[in-house]
Amino acid sequence: MIAHRNRERDRARAEGFESGERPRTDEQKSRDKQTAMIWGCAAVAVPAVLALAYYFTR
Repeated sequence: MIAHRNRERDRARAEGFESGERPRTDEQKSRDKQTAMIWGCAAVAVPAVLALAYYFTR
């Protein structure tokens, strides 16, 4: 995994990207946004379900 990351960084630098990272494509950005939305909802929903379960079983 680390060797692959190093190869990709070196290729990006060879192609002129000084930071060693290619800019994110629109598809990658939309996938990141969708993933963030899913994790955000899960972070809110899990404690809410636990609180409701506690309330109703008390």
